[in-house]
Formats: sequence, C-alpha cells, structure tokens
Amino acid sequence: MLKARIQGWAWAALLAVLGLSGCAAISGTKVDLSHHLVSAATEPLFATVYFIRPQTERAMGFSDNALTVKVDGRTLLTIEKGDYTLVYMRPRVSTDVTLENRTEVGPTISSNSMSDADTPNWIQRGTWPTKVIGKTYQLEFAAGKTYYLLLEPVDGEFRGVHFTVHDVTPFAAKEAVKDLRAVGVARSVAISTL
Repeated sequence: MLKARIQGWAWAALLAVLGLSGCAAISGTKVDLSHHLVSAATEPLFATVYFIRPQTERAMGFSDNALTVKVDGRTLLTIEKGDYTLVYMRPRVSTDVTLENRTEVGPTISSNSMSDADTPNWIQRGTWPTKVIGKTYQLEFAAGKTYYLLLEPVDGEFRGVHFTVHDVTPFAAKEAVKDLRAVGVARSVAISTL
C-alpha cells in the first residue's frame, strides 16, 4: 500500500513538472503580420522595433494578462508579461501607438458605507469591477534605425493600472531583457546578441 502511494506521488510530481515546463514554453505574444505598417525584413527601408514587456515586482491582477499594442487604431501585437518581440516596421514620421489593457478599478461599494440592512448583498462589498484602459503615445519610426520600446505598468491605485512606453538605449534594453523570453523574430535577432 505504501509503495503504491509513493508511486502515485511520483507520477503526480512528474506530471506537474511536465505541465509547468510545457506552459513555460508557450507564449501568447502574437504579431499581426498583415498590419499595414509591418514590413518584410527584405524591404530596403524599414525600422527595427523591439517591444519589451518586463516582469513586475508583484502580481498586478488583470493587468498581468496580455497587453494589446495598437498602431494607427489597428492591433499590431499582443504581448505577454516577460516577453519581448521584434517587428520590422515601415518608416513613419508620426504614429499613434495605443497601449490597451484590462484592469481593476474601484471599489464600487465601500464596506464602510454599507449598512447592516445590506447584509444579503455582502458579496458586493468592496467589489472591484474591470475596464479597459488605453493610453496613446506619438512615436516616430525612421528607416534604418533601431528602437527599443519598454512597455511598463503604472499603478494608478483606484483608477487602475495603465502602461507607458519608453524608447530606451541599447544598454538599457540589454539589461531589461536578461530574464525575458524572446518571441517570434526576436529569437533569431535577440537583443543580447547585439
């Protein structure tokens, strides 16, 4: 009986390790290659743009889910926390880049303002509804240049979490991607090799 129990635990541990390693290898980061600003690397004039989304110090709820990056109002990519990717983009003097994410805001009903008569509605006390927050930034993509765009969360407390974009130096980009996963084209042109 004890031997069977030990073997059962061994199988459970093996399946857990295999399941975790399988999940770690899969990323939800995806680039829309049909976007009008995505360029083939063979085109003579293009901008090399790395999108970097670092890990956070703590869990941030819904904001830990995939971040949507829209360019000129159309989704260019979705990027997971802990990933970075590379997109070859057609040059543009002025481009609207919008970062959209779902976040918790609130709370809607404070537990302090609820009376004992509201006891049947206790599940609503301090609920935090979610909404999509989008912030738009003006960026320029010049032909022949390389951009390292760091996508960082800003905790707005009760207003929710939104993301900012910073064009960082190659050195700062190398530091930022030390523990991140290269996805898509970035696997063959990793920042650490530049």
